[in-house]
Amino acid sequence: MCTVSVDKSDAFDITLTWHADAIDPLKYASPNNSVTGLWDPERMNLADRAAVGDDGAIATTRCHGDQIEYFTLALKLAHDRKVPHLKSDINEFMRAYMPATMKAVGCTHP
Repeated sequence: MCTVSVDKSDAFDITLTWHADAIDPLKYASPNNSVTGLWDPERMNLADRAAVGDDGAIATTRCHGDQIEYFTLALKLAHDRKVPHLKSDINEFMRAYMPATMKAVGCTHP
């Protein structure tokens, strides 16, 4: 996990994971999931599967390597309820960040 700070305050966390099996990001985005739960999650069209909420997103895709494996990127904004977060802004960020991150880690879709 990597925490990004702005003006000495935590802004968001990025978590990258590789795993053998496919996951359903909407399941992990469920608000009752204490680790990756998101506010008001819904599916978004990105990678193989993705979910976006008011405070983050989770996207997963198959990666081609020695074996087929899955790559998942989770974005979780800091929980400051005074700042309104917009799904459209998070969606736009993920549409740029997910492909760039896949390229950076050498993940190519089979």
